[in-house]
Amino acid sequence: MKFLSPKSWLVAAALLAGFGTYGDAQILRVDLKQMVANTDGAVFGTITAKETIRIDHPIDGPELYFTTLTIEGKSLETGAPTTVSMSFPGGFINEEQGVYNSEAPEADVIKIGKQVVAFHLWSDNMGGDFASNVLYASHGGIYPTFEDARGQVIVQGRGDGYAIPSNTYLSKLTQDIRQFDAKQPR
Repeated sequence: MKFLSPKSWLVAAALLAGFGTYGDAQILRVDLKQMVANTDGAVFGTITAKETIRIDHPIDGPELYFTTLTIEGKSLETGAPTTVSMSFPGGFINEEQGVYNSEAPEADVIKIGKQVVAFHLWSDNMGGDFASNVLYASHGGIYPTFEDARGQVIVQGRGDGYAIPSNTYLSKLTQDIRQFDAKQPR
């Protein structure tokens, strides 16, 4: 297993600092209203692809790894069908090429076929001149879902300090996101 070089650590630290102040167990404490205000969108859908790439950059350093998830579903702001690719630092190409990132989403959450809610924000340079939608707040920006006995989708909450602190119905979350999004200046 490869670890980040000193230059790569600086890039990762700068990326995390760019997202704001971080707490003990997450990189960013936000409520749902703040999450909606600070992102380009939220999507509910199924992870249909996952790819990790390596970038060796002359300034940012060698062995920068980024994982990109493709989520097919619907925009929670508009309800329109959408496919969004979003990335986070870290990941593995194979057992020997990659890097662990403690702020990356859990492996179970990002398996192909999983249904999730995810928040994203465009970045022109995540490091190594890699441009992508960022999975906002890394593991704090993606939430697994499940269905109750009636078939209604529930978004799994993550606790205090996260945009979705407790389990909530997708219909209620969508309503709240649309309410907060409507209040954002255009």
